[in-house]
Amino acid sequence: KDPLFSGWVTQGPKVKEFESLFAKRHQVNHSFAVTSCTTALHLALVALGIGPGDEVLVPAFTWVATANVVLYCGATPVFVDIDLKTFNIDPNDLAHRITEKTKAIIPVHLFGLCADIDAIKEAAPGISVIEDAACASGAEYKGIPAGGLGDLGCFSFHPRKSITTGEGGM
Repeated sequence: KDPLFSGWVTQGPKVKEFESLFAKRHQVNHSFAVTSCTTALHLALVALGIGPGDEVLVPAFTWVATANVVLYCGATPVFVDIDLKTFNIDPNDLAHRITEKTKAIIPVHLFGLCADIDAIKEAAPGISVIEDAACASGAEYKGIPAGGLGDLGCFSFHPRKSITTGEGGM
């Protein structure tokens, strides 16, 4: 309630504090509050220079935003099958989808279960990994928090997520 009564609802000292605490909890150097996980994913692609002619591998089973952000950049989403035991991206199918145009992979940590990052990195050495951790605040993979497993991690604070701020993302 402090932000509501302070007049700093969308930015200010509490947001800065939240960014710092979130980065510490997820064992990363920086966290930046944004309007949504969709915005975070889009900014991650922009930061990596993804654009027209590039391909980004995404799981075939996810929320539409994971593929839409690739389109926002003028790149092509390439759908990868999922592992039916975890419903996360299948590293075996991923290996067959890689082309010379593949510039990034966006594995989704579906329902808080982290994707098999080791197998993904082994199948796609040298390709940037952007974690769609929308549903994975606090989740871990082999003792490492989601968000610190790939090159960039993106989170959601939508009301249906495990941590909410009413809206927003990181």
